[in-house]
Amino acid sequence: MEGKYVKIKEQNLIKQLKKKNPQAIDYIIDQYGGLIKTVLLKNLYDQKDHWEECFNDCLLAVWNHPERFDTKKGDFKAFLCAIAKYKAIDFLRKELKRTSKEISMYEEESIKEIKQLYQEERGFLQAEEDASDEELGKLLKCLSEEDKDLFYRRYVKEQSVAQISVETGLHRDRIYSRISKGKKKIRKFFKDKDHGGEGNETRI
Repeated sequence: MEGKYVKIKEQNLIKQLKKKNPQAIDYIIDQYGGLIKTVLLKNLYDQKDHWEECFNDCLLAVWNHPERFDTKKGDFKAFLCAIAKYKAIDFLRKELKRTSKEISMYEEESIKEIKQLYQEERGFLQAEEDASDEELGKLLKCLSEEDKDLFYRRYVKEQSVAQISVETGLHRDRIYSRISKGKKKIRKFFKDKDHGGEGNETRI
């Protein structure tokens, strides 16, 4: 029976991983940690801040499935590089799916909200493209010229945020931020009017 401490070497690494010896993971971190990090950073592109999360996923993959390493097909170093690359790509794929879903949900809610603003102010149900210039101008009078243009593009011309970004040169995050702030400004403007005022025309 082996003692509590077993000196880990390249020759017994896989054997000790299969025995679930945590010292084997320590050995991998010491010997290959830098390599794994380098591969992750190279393949994570704009998501490099998440390399530690992917690093842990790599270690977990090796810990759970050491039998997947085939000594006949290559060395352990190449095996780890392949795992790191896969984990980075898998993370990017999941992140893209999550972000796309969030943007889709955000867009849907934005369209609902802007329609509601029209309904509350004018008392009718109609699509944005049917609104007259006078009505649109009244709705957006509290906004800056830049934000008026963004709202017109997004909710009247129904341009995608990506298209607006290309045509205006504005980053997508800035567009989302300006539209979000604009909706709050419009809502406050109407709320002030309901209380007897003409609305605060301070532009954001």
